[in-house]
Amino acid sequence: MELKMNDYLLPEKILFNYEELKQELVEKIAHYETLVYTDEQIKDAKADKAALNKLKKALNEERIRVKKEYLKPFEDFEKKINEIISIIDEPVTAIDKQIKQYEEKNRQEKLEKVKELWQSLDAPEGLTFEKVFQEKFLNVSCSTKRVSQYMIDAIDKFNRDMETLEQLPAFSFEAQQVYKKTCDINKALLEGQKLLKIQKEKEEYQKKTERETKEVDTSSQTTEVSSASEETSTETEKKMWVSFSALLSTEEALALRNFFKERNVEFGHVLDNRELYLISKVFQQYYHAGIDEIKEECEDVKTVFEKLGM
Repeated sequence: MELKMNDYLLPEKILFNYEELKQELVEKIAHYETLVYTDEQIKDAKADKAALNKLKKALNEERIRVKKEYLKPFEDFEKKINEIISIIDEPVTAIDKQIKQYEEKNRQEKLEKVKELWQSLDAPEGLTFEKVFQEKFLNVSCSTKRVSQYMIDAIDKFNRDMETLEQLPAFSFEAQQVYKKTCDINKALLEGQKLLKIQKEKEEYQKKTERETKEVDTSSQTTEVSSASEETSTETEKKMWVSFSALLSTEEALALRNFFKERNVEFGHVLDNRELYLISKVFQQYYHAGIDEIKEECEDVKTVFEKLGM
């Protein structure tokens, strides 16, 4: 089955007054290039432009017409050829489908052989078939021997890398876990370095916290000892009422009051001479009526008498 072409004549050379037309246009163009229209000649300029555009349009239309005439035989030929090609495409598609099914069947059979080959090898924990498998294993050009060698090399590399990671001074286990997931020793080493850095930062933070805690404890113990000493001194020291007067402003008096409160100093109103006189006269009347007994029983009364000097 072949395409047989009948003899046919190629289109003859299309002849027209090419040289004459070209020469005339070259001269006119040279004239227009140096021509300068005055304001009064703008009408002539528009007429010249219109004439040139008209000639250009006529030439272009004739080009299109002649091209169509010459293409008619070719378009008919092209249409018939495409029709024949479409007839051929139908069996080609059917055959191609069968070929692909055959190739896919062979690929699946080879895949099973490759899996069996992997299972026969002593693969280490963490190195799975999926991490070693490559699509090129299923190609016809890739022999079983070649696949076997690739797998053996992958296992050897995995074991060497795991041994290298095991020698890390710290976080070797974590680094090995990353390698099992990625089979990338660089990522595994980076993970180990990152964890080591975090551990050092944590240890430094803990040391700093311990130092600060010790400083706080020492300061607290010192404060407690000082407070205890002050309390002991206060308990053993006998207190007495001291009366005095001072000329103070309101602000100064408030400041003095706050000073006493901050130090738990008891304070109160100081009686003037007239108040003392009146109170003493009253108590003198009752002096022989059991005042001593009242002083012993009531602490507040005793305090008042001490203030009065009785």
